Parts: sequence; C-alpha cells; structure tokens
Amino acid sequence: MAFSTSINGLMAVQQDMGVISNNIANVGTVGFKRSDTLFSEIYTAAVGPAGADGSSDGVLTRVRSDFGQGGFEFTSRPLDLAIDGQGLFVLKNEQETSYTRAGAFRLDSNRYIVTEGGANLQGFAADADGQISGALSDLQIGAALLEQKSTENINIGGNLDSRASTPSMTPFDPTNPESYSFSAATTIFDSAGTARQVSLFFVKNDIAPGQFTVSARVDDALQPESVLLEFTATGEIDPASDSELVLASYQQPEGAAQPVTIDLSNLTSFGVTSSVSSITQDGFPAGELTGFAFDRSGIAYASYSNNEVRAVGQVAVATFRNTQGLASNGKTTFTESATSGLAEIGKPDAGARGFIRPNALESANVDLTVELLALIEAQRSFQSIAQAIQNENEASDALLQLR
Repeated sequence: MAFSTSINGLMAVQQDMGVISNNIANVGTVGFKRSDTLFSEIYTAAVGPAGADGSSDGVLTRVRSDFGQGGFEFTSRPLDLAIDGQGLFVLKNEQETSYTRAGAFRLDSNRYIVTEGGANLQGFAADADGQISGALSDLQIGAALLEQKSTENINIGGNLDSRASTPSMTPFDPTNPESYSFSAATTIFDSAGTARQVSLFFVKNDIAPGQFTVSARVDDALQPESVLLEFTATGEIDPASDSELVLASYQQPEGAAQPVTIDLSNLTSFGVTSSVSSITQDGFPAGELTGFAFDRSGIAYASYSNNEVRAVGQVAVATFRNTQGLASNGKTTFTESATSGLAEIGKPDAGARGFIRPNALESANVDLTVELLALIEAQRSFQSIAQAIQNENEASDALLQLR
C-alpha cells in the first residue's frame, strides 16, 4: 500500500505543479482567474470503511477557480470593459452560452461587439428613442444614420425690459426695427432636416404697460398667429396670461402642417435690459455616427455629427449563487454547472452585479510571488514523496535478501 500511496501522491503533486504553472503562465492574461487544488487524505480513505476494498482515486480532490477581484488597467479603447463587482459578462457563440471576466472586446464586420474568439457579447438593445428594452440579444453598435427630426417645441427664457417705451412706428413690420420692442432668433429643422430660421418679435403695448404682443416669422414668412403676453407688477408671467405661441400654419416641405409650440413661460419683465438667457428646440438634422462610449451602468451612448447622443444598448451581467462552482471552458470563459446554479442575468450597477469600468481591463488575480513560493513547496513535496518511494524500495530489497 505504501507504493500505491506514494505514487498517487506523486501524481497529485504533479497536477498541483501543473495548476501553479498555469497560473504563472497567465499572469498577464486579461480577466484570468487563478486556480488552486484541493486534496483529501488518501491513507484514511484507503483503510477506512469507505475504502475497505483498498482502492483509491488519489489525493487530489478537485481544481477550483479563485474569482477574487483583479486590478484594473486603464486604456484608451472604448470597447475595453471591466466589471467592478461580482458579475460576469455573458457571451454567446452559436448555441453555447459562456461567461467571462475578460472585457477586451472588438467590433466585427457587422458592428456586433465580440471577443477576440468571435463570441457575441450579450446585452439589452435600445429602440430608436434610446429606450433600453428587456430582451437579451447580441449587442451591436450600428453605423446607420440618425434620422432627422422636425422641430415641434421651442423654449425661450430671458427678460423683456419693463422700462422700454412702446415702438415709435405702427403697425408692426418685421422688417422695421422701429415697429417692435425686442426680437430673438433661433434655428429649427423641418421634416427634411433642413435648417429654418425662426424670429420672435415682442411689441410692447402702448395702453397696458405690462403687456407684449408676440409674433413669429419662419424664414421670410410672417406667421398669422400671435399671442398677448401679460406680466404682473413684479415682472412675473401673469397666471391668467397665455404663455404659448402655437404656429399652427407652419408648413413642412411635403405640404403638411406641422405645428410648432413656442413656450414663453420662462420670460420675465424686470427693469433691466431686454435679453435672451436661453433658447432651445427639439429638432435636428440627420447625423452620422462619430463615436461611442459606455457609462458605469454599461449603457453604450452613440455620438452623431449633428451633436445628438443616443443610447444604443446596455451590457448584460450575470451572477451565480455559487460562482466557485462554474466549470472552466478555456480561454478565460466558464459555463454553468449543477454546482454553480443557473445564471441570474440583469443590468449592471444593480444588486451585487457590480458596475462597469469603461476604458479599463481587469488584470489576472495572480500574485506571482505567492505562486513561485507554492511551486517551490510543491517541488519539495514531490522530492519528499520520491524519497519515500526510494526508501520503500530499499526496504523491499532488504526483505528479499533475508535468508
């Protein structure tokens, strides 16, 4: 039995040195998780009730992965992602689903996000308005043009000088500055994505000093709609006053009417010079993709040449009840097992999944000093067991020489 025990010990230590050597060899592998070996007591197993037949499977129980967090290396690549937490990226290669901590991704010819081995990163797609859906699918950064959007709303903020005198010329003429008290302009976009100029004209009422008539012109066409804007004695919009100018007659290139609503509720009428503090509108022309970036929630935001930004998808992250039970699948990937339980897939930055560190990679969680010391220890164990075999052999020779 001594020979059998020692041989099993040699085999186990040899496997242990192989595991340690693998850890050392992958010290520079992104997302690599070190492994260690678990041993059982072979002598007790061989002579006790469970091993009454004298058989044994050896002293090596199993090899397990250590999912401790590795360090972070920051890069300039937007597709380098790391998870700060317990989650794993979800990959799909044809029908096989696997999981990894290695976040060095790239785009394939169809602009899907894939690993160097070609497995697709899984995530949640976004609709045309940038709203994230709940369906899991291959994550893609599309290069399609962002379709133009015609302007529907304008919002203006600023002040109309309450000390201003009424215009000296009547009636109102948008081409004559003497016929209005103040003007402001902005650019809007029609249904074809063409820029149009909207000018707003404010005419102070010569009878009621707290009132301004507001009119609008689109390019050179004066719109027939106007609104009477009333202010209180303190310069705020009167609650009873209309505060929206709706250009219901505004025509789109195809001839259809597209009303534009101008919100005037952020205007004041204090005793200071008339000015515009802000003016915004919700239209934009078509735009080409110029870049993208991820945030800590794993949402990919695409930037376009028209200065618009849209969410195009979100990375999915998986957790397990027993991460240590995952089965190694090679190339820093793992698969589910009966021990690990089923994957619980969701969005980052929620629960225990952790959050995404963009432009970063997780280093291997291998401490080279510790592994080298473990290798020396395993080598000493191998030598000791080999010496035990040699001693057993010498004892056997001595017994054979007895007469």
